[in-house]
Amino acid sequence: MSTNVLLAFMLGALPISEIRGGALYVFATSSDTFTASIGLLASLIGNLLVPFMAYGVLDLLDAAFRSKYTPSIVKRAYLMILEHGRRRARNVKSGGYIALALFVGIPLPVTGAWTGTLVAYVLGLSRKKSIVAIELGVLLATVVVTLTFLLGLEILRRIFLL
Repeated sequence: MSTNVLLAFMLGALPISEIRGGALYVFATSSDTFTASIGLLASLIGNLLVPFMAYGVLDLLDAAFRSKYTPSIVKRAYLMILEHGRRRARNVKSGGYIALALFVGIPLPVTGAWTGTLVAYVLGLSRKKSIVAIELGVLLATVVVTLTFLLGLEILRRIFLL
């Protein structure tokens, strides 16, 4: 069980799988409800830590791009992208955080916490408010993935009389 929980935690934190992959792994490998609940919680915790890790990585990259050792063409391109994103974000009011939460919460490819943090960073949104929105989005994604899996399983049981 401990290996499955650790793997669920890691899948929840990885950019490719996040909670979507972690939850599906847990449901596929768990033999009982208790084990599935522990695994799902581990995957959720892994995904809830993502904004903090991502902001740390983005801060390091920002410092590297702004460094005097970075070629000027790369530095100009980086600053131009940031300025463009932040100029666009000036039109975003408080609804931007709701949109960010929904963006993260819809379980589609490239719409998770890693991408949500990158979007918030490029747009220059408030870090604290963005983290709250991203965390709410992760919780929403967890509910959507869990309900979709359980509902799909119930439909299959009724169709095939399992």
